[in-house]
Amino acid sequence: MYVHLINDEKFLPPFIKRAQAVQDNNLYIVFGAKPPFTFLQESEQIIHSSEWTDYQLKHKIKIERVYVHLMTYQKIKWVRAVPKTPVYWLFYGNDLYELLMAFKGFKLYEKLDRRKGIFTRIKGKNLLIRLKRWAELKVYSLDYESFVRYHVDYWCFWSPGDFDLLVEHYKFQGKMLKFQYGAFNPEDIELIKQWVNENPNFSSEDILLNHSGSQSGNHKHLLAQLHDLGVTQPVKTPLSYGDQAHIKATLEFGKRLLGLDFHPILNYMDRKAYFELIYNSGYVIFGHRRQEAGNTLFIALMSGTKVFLHPESVLLPFLKEQGYYFFTWNDLSKESLAAPLSITERKNNYSLACRQFSEQTITENYQRILK
Repeated sequence: MYVHLINDEKFLPPFIKRAQAVQDNNLYIVFGAKPPFTFLQESEQIIHSSEWTDYQLKHKIKIERVYVHLMTYQKIKWVRAVPKTPVYWLFYGNDLYELLMAFKGFKLYEKLDRRKGIFTRIKGKNLLIRLKRWAELKVYSLDYESFVRYHVDYWCFWSPGDFDLLVEHYKFQGKMLKFQYGAFNPEDIELIKQWVNENPNFSSEDILLNHSGSQSGNHKHLLAQLHDLGVTQPVKTPLSYGDQAHIKATLEFGKRLLGLDFHPILNYMDRKAYFELIYNSGYVIFGHRRQEAGNTLFIALMSGTKVFLHPESVLLPFLKEQGYYFFTWNDLSKESLAAPLSITERKNNYSLACRQFSEQTITENYQRILK
């Protein structure tokens, strides 16, 4: 039996459907709130973690492999309690970055975007909450480091930049298996393809800055850079969701520096409107050092948009490996923001992104970890 330790996530039902097509000997154990689930449906193959002991006794389960979807203390504890078996870690991102920030000096925020105060690298509304969270993380980090180094056999994700962080900071000794959930709507990809085919020579001077009000987007740093360059193009900035304190600060900063050239987007956008925002922008600037907004990035590349990334983004190794045309903040200038990609560059990025989103690629990913 292949046992999957999961949470009640929106993209898990599609994962289960794809996984079952490759290997039907799966059991899914849900951690977190008890049923009724929000996205998952209870079945003989989907149970809550509180049911595990009785389920195991009744069905006499022999565990062949364990797949940990999002590393947590509860899941580490569960795996330690069963006979040793190959462990596959299906990486999310937050199951590494928070600990890196707290204890390994991983820098997500540029100077202008850092919060002032004590322990601000730890999440929490006030100092007491942050201190409590730090203490919890400190205890957890000891279990985490040992488990990751000695119990995890396969790390499953598509970004070698994140794998490098794991090896550098936690001396990970397992193997990387390239994997992506395929958590996108195929109809959305077809919509982008149709637009590209209908608009092969589209150009725009509009700049799209980030995908949300996340603090890790380093909005103020980038707005200041655009101001210093003397950029007068429209800078469209989605701020309808994210960190509310950061959104407020970004609004004030952007209006003060760029004036009427700053175009904050505060209202919710449905998927179609959001895709239109991406492909109607000639340039996209992402401020994240961590892996974030992956689908937005690849949709921008697919649509022919010129993309600028954090010069230390963990995504750079993957994009270089695949052969995408992209740029970093170090390349920002008035000239670079007035020079769209060539037709050859656009076609290259379109072809690579189509392959990234293809059903064949996703199927190969699932076969890689489940066969």
